[in-house]
Amino acid sequence: MTTANNNIVSALNAGSGINIQELAQALVDAEKVPRESLVQSKIDKSDAKISGLGIVKNVLQRFSTAFKSLDSAGDFKKFTVTNSNTSAINLSTSTLADPGSHSVQVQSLALGSRQKSTGFSATKAQINGGEPFALQITTRETQKITFSAVSAAGTITVSGVNVALGAGDSAATVASKVKEALEADGSSFVSTYSNRTLEAKSDGTLTVTFELSEGDVDSSALSVSSIGSSDLTSTFTTTRNGIQEINIGSAQTTPLGIVSEINSAGTTLGLNAQLINDGSGGSDPYKILLTGESGERNEFTVTTTSSQPEVQNVTFGTAQSTGSFTVAGVTVSVSAGESPSIIASRVKASLDADSFITSSAGRSIAASSDGSMQITYTRSDGDIAFPTFANISGVVDVGISEATAFSANSSLAAFSFSSIQSASDAKLVVNGMSVSRGSNLIGDVIQGVTMELLAPSSASSTVNISRDSATLFENIKEFTTIYNETISDFDILTGPVNSDDPDDELSGSLFGESSVRTIKSSLRNMLVSNSTTPSANFKALRDIGFSFDKGGLLTLDEDKLFDSLENKFDEVVTLFGGNAGIADTNRGIAGDSVKKLDEMLSTTGIVKRQTNTAESDKTRYKEDLSKLQVRYEALLERYTRQFAIMDSLVNQYNTTRTSLQGSFDAMLSMYSK
Repeated sequence: MTTANNNIVSALNAGSGINIQELAQALVDAEKVPRESLVQSKIDKSDAKISGLGIVKNVLQRFSTAFKSLDSAGDFKKFTVTNSNTSAINLSTSTLADPGSHSVQVQSLALGSRQKSTGFSATKAQINGGEPFALQITTRETQKITFSAVSAAGTITVSGVNVALGAGDSAATVASKVKEALEADGSSFVSTYSNRTLEAKSDGTLTVTFELSEGDVDSSALSVSSIGSSDLTSTFTTTRNGIQEINIGSAQTTPLGIVSEINSAGTTLGLNAQLINDGSGGSDPYKILLTGESGERNEFTVTTTSSQPEVQNVTFGTAQSTGSFTVAGVTVSVSAGESPSIIASRVKASLDADSFITSSAGRSIAASSDGSMQITYTRSDGDIAFPTFANISGVVDVGISEATAFSANSSLAAFSFSSIQSASDAKLVVNGMSVSRGSNLIGDVIQGVTMELLAPSSASSTVNISRDSATLFENIKEFTTIYNETISDFDILTGPVNSDDPDDELSGSLFGESSVRTIKSSLRNMLVSNSTTPSANFKALRDIGFSFDKGGLLTLDEDKLFDSLENKFDEVVTLFGGNAGIADTNRGIAGDSVKKLDEMLSTTGIVKRQTNTAESDKTRYKEDLSKLQVRYEALLERYTRQFAIMDSLVNQYNTTRTSLQGSFDAMLSMYSK
């Protein structure tokens, strides 16, 4: 704008000596500065209000965090653990733990079975002349039932044993009840066979592991039927077949290839393979080391064989009509138009669940996305009568091919495995009771305590579990600090501007703000209101030591609070509302407070609404300021132009005056002579 004004002055040939630009700017500033200052003051106040509301938001978030640390029973279940023998055992607790003292002696650790192969000259040395061969892995057979939750009470039968279930039983509870019933019943197959073990897991699965000597186990060994009204679903699977086979193709007939093939099947086998150099320096230093999962039930053996399994390949077409057909006596239903991949998958699932697979542990089935299915047999099955398909005509097209059947096992020369460590269970004595487990991580002996066994020890570990009252005490005490700091902050924000500290932009930034008074009142009510889940002795925070002084600040009788935690712990939990599943309207002091604070902090809450208003005001004020600037720039230009014209006229007058004065002076000079 200054350049434009200079151009105006130059164009009008102004030159009286008066600073036209300074004169115009002074006149504009006399009107502009006060008005701009007023608008800028409004912008600054909006900024301060937004910052002040940010402080309010942070305070409410601190309150919410403090209450959230006490709004469930689990928040109170914090424990400290002392362990006199940390070299033997490591401990951790959950919210299910109970205070108490325990004695734990680790006698032995759980170990996994380890097998070592004969040696190889190199990592890629050819085995069996590069011809395919197979490994037979013999393990204990494992069967599993996966349960659902129960919505209706009733009774189920598991392997001939009746189990009563209640409405609302979780899947984990069902698995636990079934395990206890099978172990307690004298007629059950678990009691009859001492080498069968049961394990119930928190995901609702019940696993039965069978001794190696029992051979192939029929699916009827573990079965479920409903005899009552129990609304329960269950899924039966065989997770580990007693005899499993790993086929080593010609491309993998090296130590590295064998390791790769074993590890590819590791999830099913429960094995890990490594190729190691034992450092012997001999001609065959490379060995394959196989390690199984810990625990006696995970013992395994390995047999090498030069023969190949029998294979039956089946290719399905699209279902021609809705109907059913049978495979190995198992009925499979299909719907018209179903794809080959769906049919193949369904046939596999049906055979997996039937005795066709489980009665012969060496059989396995794989289904592909192209609608093909492959059934593989171990050589121990001998010459197999492959499964027949019945009633399939007109339902589904099927193509079947069969590989040459091998009838005998032949051991693989110069390649075998030998045992270097047998699998064993961990042995320990807990509170005088002998305990054995298949893992060194044990979480089902002492309630709510997970023990990690580190090393055997002749000395017992004294384990003390106590409530972490100090942490809980500080969590509850935190309300006092937060509230009093909040009152101090609110007094600064809503009070008069601090004249002693002109740089304090936040003081008085929320003066007259009714929303802050509303929030302040709500916070106080949270701390004085009765709990919606009162206990026999505690109805409000005042009953455990909280009170307000005459100045409105929160005080705490720490001795009273500590005594309440020590002697009436469960009542304190109830007071704060640490109860799962209670009604939304009865959430206790903590739960109700969290709900109210979340509402205040929501996108439609009081803090956000006031912040949005302040931001809208700031935007409007900035627009007003921009308009003022445009207006006064135009006024400056107009004043500059007007003064330049006036200056030009004055200059012209002065020039004429000078000329006339010269002429007059010349005439006087002539007459004076």
